[in-house]
Amino acid sequence: MKKLWIPCFVVLVIAAVVLMSRRDESWHDEGSDAQEGRADHTVVKRLESEVPESEPNVVREQAVGMDEAGDDQEDDEEDDRTPAEKALSDRIEKALDEEDLNAAIACVGDAQRCSVVEIRQAMVDTLGWFGEKALPELTPFLVDADADVRRSAMDEWTMALSSIEDDNDKLGVVELAMGALSDEEVLEEISKEFIGVDEKLAVESLSRIISSGGSEAGVAKAKETYEFVTGDEWVSIEDAVRWIAEEYDPPEDQ
Repeated sequence: MKKLWIPCFVVLVIAAVVLMSRRDESWHDEGSDAQEGRADHTVVKRLESEVPESEPNVVREQAVGMDEAGDDQEDDEEDDRTPAEKALSDRIEKALDEEDLNAAIACVGDAQRCSVVEIRQAMVDTLGWFGEKALPELTPFLVDADADVRRSAMDEWTMALSSIEDDNDKLGVVELAMGALSDEEVLEEISKEFIGVDEKLAVESLSRIISSGGSEAGVAKAKETYEFVTGDEWVSIEDAVRWIAEEYDPPEDQ
């Protein structure tokens, strides 16, 4: 019996040493995890602190991965539109997507009366895509209340007009515009279309504008352009016919 207790004692000592060793490793692992957690937190805090306090909130949000302010603002702006305005916007977009000129033309009246600038701009862009086919519908937007819409409409109108090769057809569109519009800046731009075309066609077209009883500003600009083309002041239709008969010098290729 005395010989047996010694080995048993040795086994117990070895087991105790192993148990203590494993406990130390566990404590070490837990301490490492805690230290790593503290390190991670320190890195985050340092990144946050590197964004100056004076910067806008959205900049600080972007630094920590929160970039939602812009989307929320866009949603708020979209929600400001009435159901009718949203429906009109959808109709204009659909007309463009489906390349449906008739559907686009059907939106023009509502778009002109709409107070939302973006919708009127979308209407101009859509009509511009159809080019010369939509010139009559594009013309009223040349005098839109918004300056950016007016400039865009003029760009689209001029581009569409330039695609018309026949001068008679081109001046026919210009006649309608000058007879209907009153904005002096727009009329100044439109009247430039008479420069460079056949003088006989220009005089005949300007005479129709003047005698048609259109807008006062349009008639005044037509008379001014007539004087530029002929060198004579406007007197009457008969005098214009006389100028063509006596003063007009046809191009050599005619």
